[in-house]
Amino acid sequence: MKTIFSLLAVCCLHLSICAQNTEDQQAIRQVMQTLSEGWTNGSGEQFASVFANDHDFVVWNGLYSKGMTPGENAKGHQQIFDTMYKGTRLHYVVDKIKFIREDIALVHTFGAVCPKSESRPKDPQVLWSALLEKQSGTWKILSFHNLDLEVFENEEMQKNFPPAEVLYKSWYTEPR
Repeated sequence: MKTIFSLLAVCCLHLSICAQNTEDQQAIRQVMQTLSEGWTNGSGEQFASVFANDHDFVVWNGLYSKGMTPGENAKGHQQIFDTMYKGTRLHYVVDKIKFIREDIALVHTFGAVCPKSESRPKDPQVLWSALLEKQSGTWKILSFHNLDLEVFENEEMQKNFPPAEVLYKSWYTEPR
């Protein structure tokens, strides 16, 4: 009888952990959705709303801003939404979520920006790596790195690596 109760307890614990993991994954995917919507809406405030009060941000060209606030992030993004990225849409695909601890997750996401009038580009343009922390029940980005995927611009690199459809499989298998 003890064995049955022990087995039942282990099964319940496993189901509870899996359910939490699924809920957290969905919440993290919603963080990425909020980034995309903020970009597409041209709202720096919405875009920055998913960042922690103290976060780091590395831009595709290597510009490194440390200890940013959401307000500083919003101001910087609003400036680019009002100028060089005005009228654009941000497409994204979450490629991987890895829980480091139950309250810390590493997320890799492919992204591409195009005019709102155009469909999603064939290839991803950037790879985001984000470290998120669950703070008071809400997932917030602590560190964000936006890497330009130059492999698509360099034929020599393309010859020496697996095809993009293999390297960035989730981008090509996600519905457009």
